[in-house]
Amino acid sequence: MRTELSVETKQTFQVIGLLATVLVVAIHYQSAMPTSANVHDASYNQLLQGFLIGGVARVAVPLFAFAAGFFYFRSDDGSFKTYFNKLRQRCRTVLIPYLVIGGIAMLSWVSVRSIEGDPVPFNLAELTWTWLVHPPAEQMWFLRDLMVLVVIAPLLRMAVDKTGHAFVILVAMLWLSDWQPMPIVGGWYVLHTETLFFFTLGCAAVHRVDLLERLGRAGTFTAISMILVWIGLLIARIMLQPNFDNWYVTEYDIQSLLIQKCSILAGCLAIWSVGYRLRTPLLSRLSGAAFFVYLVHEFPLRAIVQRTAALLTSEPTSFWMITPTVVLSCFVTALLFSRYAPSVFAFVTGGRTPQSASRLTDTIRMSPNCVPYSSSIAG
Repeated sequence: MRTELSVETKQTFQVIGLLATVLVVAIHYQSAMPTSANVHDASYNQLLQGFLIGGVARVAVPLFAFAAGFFYFRSDDGSFKTYFNKLRQRCRTVLIPYLVIGGIAMLSWVSVRSIEGDPVPFNLAELTWTWLVHPPAEQMWFLRDLMVLVVIAPLLRMAVDKTGHAFVILVAMLWLSDWQPMPIVGGWYVLHTETLFFFTLGCAAVHRVDLLERLGRAGTFTAISMILVWIGLLIARIMLQPNFDNWYVTEYDIQSLLIQKCSILAGCLAIWSVGYRLRTPLLSRLSGAAFFVYLVHEFPLRAIVQRTAALLTSEPTSFWMITPTVVLSCFVTALLFSRYAPSVFAFVTGGRTPQSASRLTDTIRMSPNCVPYSSSIAG
């Protein structure tokens, strides 16, 4: 079993992070969804958005959590020294971006409410609690989950080492059943079972890098087959229950839930195979801007964009105009920001920059022992 990571796999993780970020943006700019359990009651616009946002895009968080767990445990030796070093490092790369963007969202929220004549009825202590625990930027829940996972990482490592597959299977069952045993604090679960499962799966995958390599190098027929299985499962779930929703609600039955969960697993495999084939220097560079896009695409930007879009198009179809516009503008802003204010950009993003992401590709080009980049892509 291999544990070292090839350059191709590192690049695949870059592309996966980029694709997952675009999918997260799409989720937050959804403008219509099926409201009935009967597929015949939904419009084509609702069904298409339900397919893309309620189906395809739902692989984003699992992929993020898996990558976070994989890279955390890949360099973890189980010692207290390493744990505290990693905790300090994650404070810089996760907690600081969380506090900065959460603070901006908080100040914007308070300002907008005041301008609209509906001031926030909170005192300073309540505002501070909201900023730290549930800032008005919905994407921040994942970063909060990630910090919780980093804190309990030694316990997860111990559970995986002591029980092997048993603990991973147990957490998988929690996720498959959509059971959330953690209490809600500040409006969010202390820890979602989805992030827990895929972070733990990343821990287990550290010792099976060979499986990631084989999946990436799988033939075109295998890759297409995985994509078709994924699409088939999504279509089946939509036909069965187009208004499926499990984000703090239980708008599903057991059949639609299991199909949805299986579609996420199939989608993760399919996206990995696609990501392996999309490795290019341009996408590697853009991946360094993806975290900035993740941080800034939501509130207050969403409030501004949606108010502007309301003047130009109808709300139900605004998704098709807003999403590509936001994605493109955020990436352009990230590239310009990282170029003209690199220190500030690096601080806000915890050191994730287009320049640092490009170094992997530059290393490949300069190394005489590496296969040329273009020929390393599997057919």
